[in-house]
Amino acid sequence: MMRNLMISLSVAALAVACQKGPAQADPPAEGVTEKAAEQAAEKPAEAKEAALYAVKILPGDVQAGQEGTSVIEVTPTPGYKVNLEFPTRLKLNPVEGITHAKAELGKGDAEISEKVLRFNVAFTPAEAGKYALEGIADFSVCNERTCRLIRGEKLSWEVAVK
Repeated sequence: MMRNLMISLSVAALAVACQKGPAQADPPAEGVTEKAAEQAAEKPAEAKEAALYAVKILPGDVQAGQEGTSVIEVTPTPGYKVNLEFPTRLKLNPVEGITHAKAELGKGDAEISEKVLRFNVAFTPAEAGKYALEGIADFSVCNERTCRLIRGEKLSWEVAVK
């Protein structure tokens, strides 16, 4: 009798589960519009991570033979904040004709708050021209429920040297 009751309950639970339809996605993070959440859901996994933050690069003005600075800013989207505890870093790729003041910048080299992560990348170009600079960043953004570790974020920008 008990066995028949258990089987009946299992069949009833299965029937109810099948009537609910497909699983629903998590609601968008606070401050993210439904349209933005839908667009992020349509993109591959790498693009979804990008929806958690924005990267802005200011290449800077520089003269040949003089030190210049590019500024890299990572700003979390609404509902997220920069993880102050994560060992943030920026590793710069070598570029012929460019000398970096530091090839790798760490947390101590960054201006960091919950609202923005900013690296000031100092470099000296040997000659005038255009240079393609690249680096790889590691950082983390969090909301109230989870933290996302961003490892190997490829960054690239062009600097016009006078």
